[in-house]
Amino acid sequence: MAAEKKASYKKLFSNTLIFALGSFSSKILVLLLVNVYTTYLTPEEMGINDVIQQISNWMLPIVTMTISESILRFGLDKAYDKRKVFTIGNLACLAGFAVLAIVLPIVTVSGVADKYLQGYSLLIYVYIVAAAMKQVYSYFLRALEKVKLYAINSILTTLLTLVGTILFICVFHMGNTGYLFSIILSDMISTVFMTIAAKLWRYYDFKHIDREMVRTMLSYCVPLIPAQIMWLITNSSDSFMTTYYLGSDRNGILSASYKIANLVSTVYLMFGQAWNMSAILEDDSDDRNEFYGNVFNLNQCLLYILAAGCLMLCKPITQIWMGESFQESAMYSPLLIYSTIFSCFTTFMGSIYLSSKKTKRSMVTAMIAGVINVAFNLFLIPRIGIFGATISTVVSYVVVFIVRAYDSRKIINFNLRIPKLIINNILLLFMTLVSVFQHKSEAVSRAAIVVLPIMFVVITVMNIRPVWKAAMAILPKKIVTVINRIGIPRLIALVCALAAFAVVCWFYPIVLKAACLAIFCALCSYGIVRSKEPIKLTGGIGIFITVWICANLPTAFLVMLVLSAMEYLRKPSGVTCAIGCISLVGMIWDIFSALTGAFCALVILLAAVVKNVDRIKALMEKLLDKISSSKHIDIN
Repeated sequence: MAAEKKASYKKLFSNTLIFALGSFSSKILVLLLVNVYTTYLTPEEMGINDVIQQISNWMLPIVTMTISESILRFGLDKAYDKRKVFTIGNLACLAGFAVLAIVLPIVTVSGVADKYLQGYSLLIYVYIVAAAMKQVYSYFLRALEKVKLYAINSILTTLLTLVGTILFICVFHMGNTGYLFSIILSDMISTVFMTIAAKLWRYYDFKHIDREMVRTMLSYCVPLIPAQIMWLITNSSDSFMTTYYLGSDRNGILSASYKIANLVSTVYLMFGQAWNMSAILEDDSDDRNEFYGNVFNLNQCLLYILAAGCLMLCKPITQIWMGESFQESAMYSPLLIYSTIFSCFTTFMGSIYLSSKKTKRSMVTAMIAGVINVAFNLFLIPRIGIFGATISTVVSYVVVFIVRAYDSRKIINFNLRIPKLIINNILLLFMTLVSVFQHKSEAVSRAAIVVLPIMFVVITVMNIRPVWKAAMAILPKKIVTVINRIGIPRLIALVCALAAFAVVCWFYPIVLKAACLAIFCALCSYGIVRSKEPIKLTGGIGIFITVWICANLPTAFLVMLVLSAMEYLRKPSGVTCAIGCISLVGMIWDIFSALTGAFCALVILLAAVVKNVDRIKALMEKLLDKISSSKHIDIN
């Protein structure tokens, strides 16, 4: 029994790591594009994009009948045939696409939703089809327990989205259309990749449709349609009502406010995907109550630390990350960060309904959230603006968490650790209020510089033990050995020193530049003394980038030219000579003109050919000898 219990935790943690790799690429890197969006798109365009995405998200569960949830639940269950599960999933999607192809043109022609569709009906249809296929196929990969391939696909999707965004928004300046194009193309290519990589065509079986299986899967997933719609209402009614009452530009600010809160939910998603699989696989185990209790404890400790960190850094992150037009969003982000904690808790409780096949309870509790959110939005947004949307989100998630915590424990009676939950939420609520009011009062703003870091340290100390144990369990042994050798006190001192250094750099940016220059110089010197070329090159590249940021590009090239000349005099080498030549050409190119730089490059290349003519001749002779000694091929 102990071995099985250990295996369950090991599988959960290993899957979490794999999903983390995929989610890091697909979520964190996409979040880095926020600066691109807020720079190249106006607040009004951001607001329109947000509404279009919300409409698509609303339609997705209706079109697909949330069949992806059935695919995961019954695909992981060994009692069911995976071919039947996947085939029914595809048929459900095709039926939904056909209905949408009829309904959407009617809605467009009637002009009922012109304010929200904005003339993007066809793109929305393609967006939904691409998103639905990707969702179904990626859920089936998880049902096959091909989590590594799932992570690889996430990385591929990220790269495609990144390339598409730069191409369509930054290069071709296509605005909203370019934003949608980048997502549609990445989803389509992702679906094709999954089909080929996992050979999913082997699971198609349209000739033998199991009607009983169709009824079983639909009875499971159909109650989740209103549940998901109500959650989407909870999440997106803020956007629609803000657009209706305040305009698209204010909704653009609200949309930007969610970006930092999404950092918390993104980290939870890495864990949540693995947890859903474990919850289904462990549904019949004897110790599932203890398993759920321990996992929830780890879950809440991690979320408290993440939320406290985001609340502490909310203002500086916004200043660095967001465009100039979106700096106001820092005032509304703290409440959304706080609401994300309960959103993740609620999702955790929802996994109990999914694993025990009690999806009707999920529907009822989701409806409570939707009703509360809409009611509060209708009352608050016209009166207090964007703050009304953020407050309604907090209230709806808190209420539904309480309802689900009470109801779900009738199914699985695990330990919620209520005292810890209450104390941490009081501290986090205090941090949230300080983070909000620092934008309204100069005195609070000055106090926040001290209060927020202290509160973060207190919350971290209270919750770090379970997170630390989990990290030590899943980290490679070599890293654990190094950490144990350093010791916990030294690690804490190092973290505090880095935090203090970050604060100093925030107020005095020149300190950061000087520190980076010193570190890269030390790396380069170490590489030279120890004759370690990779370290030397890393230090050199760091010096070049730092000088470029601190001064300008010609100065950076000049510094590299001097360094390479000094190194060449000490120990001549082809690599050092090449770096020096590139630096010289770059400096001439930037100071004078591209033509002058190109001419200089040709002269250097000609000189290199003349100097190494014997070596080039020997290489050519060797190549000719290899060709002549190869087997003769008769083409007749």
